Amino acid sequence: MSSPTASHTDYNPRRPGSPGHVPADLQTVTLDPEVLDQQASNTEHKDSPAPTPAAWGIGWQCPAMMVGSAVCGALVALGHHIYYNTLDTTRVTSVEQQTWAVRIGTGLAFISRAFLVAAVGAAAAQETWATLRKKSIRLYGINNMFSILNNPMAFLSLDIWLYAKTLTVLAIVSWLIPLAAVITPATLSVRLRIASNETRMQVPTIDFALNTTWDSWMALEGTGRIESYLGYSPDISRLFAATSVSISVLPVSAPLPNSSYTLDFWGPSYRCERLNDVVAQDGSIQDIWNTEISGDIDPDFTIYIGTQPSQLNNTIFVYAAGSNPVWNAENATQPTELVCQLWNTSYVVSLNFSDGVQALTPISTTPSAFANWSTEEATESAYKNKERVNAGFHIVSMLFQDLLHRQLKTGATGSLRQEVTGHRSAQSSISITQTGLFSCPDLWNSSTYEDAQVTKTRDATRCRNKTLARAIEDLSHNFTYSLLSLNSANTSVNVTSSFPQNYFSYNQRNLLAAYIVSVGVTVGCVVVGFLAMHRNGISQNTSFSTVLLTTRNPELDGLAVGNCLGSDKMGVDVGKVRLRFGEIEGAGEYRHAAFGTKASVTPISKGREYY
Repeated sequence: MSSPTASHTDYNPRRPGSPGHVPADLQTVTLDPEVLDQQASNTEHKDSPAPTPAAWGIGWQCPAMMVGSAVCGALVALGHHIYYNTLDTTRVTSVEQQTWAVRIGTGLAFISRAFLVAAVGAAAAQETWATLRKKSIRLYGINNMFSILNNPMAFLSLDIWLYAKTLTVLAIVSWLIPLAAVITPATLSVRLRIASNETRMQVPTIDFALNTTWDSWMALEGTGRIESYLGYSPDISRLFAATSVSISVLPVSAPLPNSSYTLDFWGPSYRCERLNDVVAQDGSIQDIWNTEISGDIDPDFTIYIGTQPSQLNNTIFVYAAGSNPVWNAENATQPTELVCQLWNTSYVVSLNFSDGVQALTPISTTPSAFANWSTEEATESAYKNKERVNAGFHIVSMLFQDLLHRQLKTGATGSLRQEVTGHRSAQSSISITQTGLFSCPDLWNSSTYEDAQVTKTRDATRCRNKTLARAIEDLSHNFTYSLLSLNSANTSVNVTSSFPQNYFSYNQRNLLAAYIVSVGVTVGCVVVGFLAMHRNGISQNTSFSTVLLTTRNPELDGLAVGNCLGSDKMGVDVGKVRLRFGEIEGAGEYRHAAFGTKASVTPISKGREYY
């Protein structure tokens, strides 16, 4: 369906005359055709009331718009910072929580951006009119000045760069402020961290006061009241051998894959001292040493001797021909002579498990009571009921005696011979040569060892704590720790478990920097707007009514002929016309301000009466 087309031959435009053809005393304009000619005449209507001049003064709306928008934008930015700061380092409990955090942050960023852009827009409007009062600009340029806040193509106009530099800066700020809405929501992210939780749980422990701890370690013979101790069981023997050969602590079952806890308990340990130091406290020890050790030492062939004296069931004598400067700093060539005694010891350890892999760290090992008993007390049939002798401690002493109670000698042909001496045959199938003890300089740092046809590789790192004395003590500690793997007793402790967890991470530096810059330049723009408004003497905007009322100039009617539809494709001749907002020359008795050509307007005088 076609629409009717108006014929250009029917259009007979009436071109306006000079600017003074409009009666100065007319307050209203009527569109009634019957009186149109009468209004167009220059006849004065003396009965009409005198026109009222336009009012000067700055209302409250425009300043409130600029200041209020800037303040609201700053407050929303502050709220955005506070909201993100409350989320920082808090745990992400769900995907929905994370989604809403991003939504709220993005919303706050865009609300702040809207307020700041509005403040800059109001300031730009004041600067637009201030510029149009000072300079005549081509109509092309005026169009771009009015649309520069929402049309990026306006920046292509040369006029705004030449005649409206301040307005152009304000427009650039208005276009760049939204970048803050892109930067600030991204300052909240989610990162994976290790969270911890403390729970009371049952864990393995060692309790030698319980029969269940050591009852399965014994090998007995006989029945009823004549039941007697035969030795230790294969199970505890295997655990001791594994600890001795591996030079490490056997793994304990983890309460949780990634967890840690501190455990304290009582257990046996050996404490080794120099023979001279022990003799200084008890002179009888020297006589026992001479009886048990001295007679068996052959300086040309003996490398090592260990024995458990019959008079001291809880003690082991150790002789090693090698010299160790770490142990004998005063006499580096002196052989090592040790007295190792069994003590009841307080243990405090920290156990950490990472993916189920154990790391046991001793916190303290404090020997407190000497485990002293006689052979008769330890081996009588009813010893399990004796308070003075703990069967578990006695079994531990038997294990260490069987390991250390040996002699290592070189033969005439350089061979290495091992002998088990003493009053009791050893059950243990391992010897000192299979453990880290054999790597201690106390054994191999001698001419006797050099004569033996054994490996010359000397890996001192396998000798824990660098000396034979400390290595024996360390082995006794490790064996006690390894007893935890038997899970023969349990206790309740606080277990700290760790697990990966998503947490909010807030980069407040980037958010604050973006908002400080945005609010700062907005405040600067508002100051420029206030200065422009002060120069103008009134507050203005770019609304249709403002444009309508400031173009009441008959001179402009001629420009509208053929362009009254307001197409953005206006004629070239029209677009090149230079206009300025000022006082219309020759307006008659009453001053009138409107847009006009450069030749037809003069600058507006602030405070004068304009109609």
